[in-house]
Amino acid sequence: MPWGLTGLERAKTALGNMLANNRVPHGLLFAGPRGSGKFTMALALAKALNCPDREPDFSPCGKCHVCRRIEAGGHPDVMTLSPKGRYRRIAIDDVRALRDALGYRPYEADFKVAVIRGADSFGQESGGALLKTLEEPTPSTVLILTAASERDVMETLVSRCVRLKFDPLGRGLVLEALVGRGCRPGRAALLAGLSDGALGAAQSLDPEAAEFAWGGVDGIYGSKGEPGALMRAFEWTTEMLEENKRRKKTDDDPDADLPALTAKCMRLWWRDAGVLAATGDPSRCLGPPPSPGQRKIAAVASAALLARVEKSMARLEDGLMRLIRLEVLFENHWLDVLE
Repeated sequence: MPWGLTGLERAKTALGNMLANNRVPHGLLFAGPRGSGKFTMALALAKALNCPDREPDFSPCGKCHVCRRIEAGGHPDVMTLSPKGRYRRIAIDDVRALRDALGYRPYEADFKVAVIRGADSFGQESGGALLKTLEEPTPSTVLILTAASERDVMETLVSRCVRLKFDPLGRGLVLEALVGRGCRPGRAALLAGLSDGALGAAQSLDPEAAEFAWGGVDGIYGSKGEPGALMRAFEWTTEMLEENKRRKKTDDDPDADLPALTAKCMRLWWRDAGVLAATGDPSRCLGPPPSPGQRKIAAVASAALLARVEKSMARLEDGLMRLIRLEVLFENHWLDVLE
């Protein structure tokens, strides 16, 4: 697979043309949603700049000692910088250290490459410290900034970079890639539906946690109108929060966020139920094949019900960002939807 990435043809073509013409800019900004392949592409470009055995399309071979060392994070001429700390900011001391390192000629490679993740996390001081390097780059130096959106990056940094946009992939591409990596079709359909078109995001999801959340959500919504549905929803919420605590390695472990994953499952469930109600076409659903519960709701869904669910989901998602008590958030949502 050229460049080692699924999709992203525009970015591959643009970078291939830059390499073919020996006109790779000193500053690049890769902008796109989390998991869209920005960091992987940045490393691929670092490999391509230094690979002694590039492919005909100028992508790296991925097999030579240079490519392998860059992939392993052990090449002295390829550096990465990421946000740190509780507030996920890029520290000025780290920028100064990077700037000093870039001031020297490459040790082994043709190009020194710095990949800066989360470029929307620069403060005025740290961003200003990087600006001089972008304005007066040393020869054979390439800086690659990545961010979810260029609108959130300091304008002075954006203006000195060539920008490449990383658009979400189609669901079919994500699904095909997951199945090709050994994921069984039902699980792959769920992960693809939750990924918003970002293969990296789909691969980073815990499949067991996703299936746990989806199964709970489907059972709750599918029981709407049945006796005891609300009590079962409250009981499952307690179970879900206990499972989240069990999965956490530390109190602020970002990889254990079952409530947020549950909210994504809830939105996907209702999105597909609404599509099924409007079109009757299961192929238009983004998640797994419609369950009996989704078909049941789709058969009786009204515009008023879907609007009520949407307002309740918006309140729930806002509450998750505000760190409101989780039990209260989910119980209020069940009251909105199930009663």
